[in-house]
Amino acid sequence: MSLTIGATPVYAEQNGQLVGVFKDHPECERIGTHGVHHDWWNDYTCQWESRYRYYFLYV
Repeated sequence: MSLTIGATPVYAEQNGQLVGVFKDHPECERIGTHGVHHDWWNDYTCQWESRYRYYFLYV
């Protein structure tokens, strides 16, 4: 499950591009790994944003 939120977390503005929002960590990791295997990005981070209660995927 992914979700679009109007406000971009501060982390994205400082450290990377936001490419997805997920309800659970395994899904965020799965998509992050999928992107690496398909050369869409070199690295990724799944960051828990407690104020939104979702995981944000940054590359």
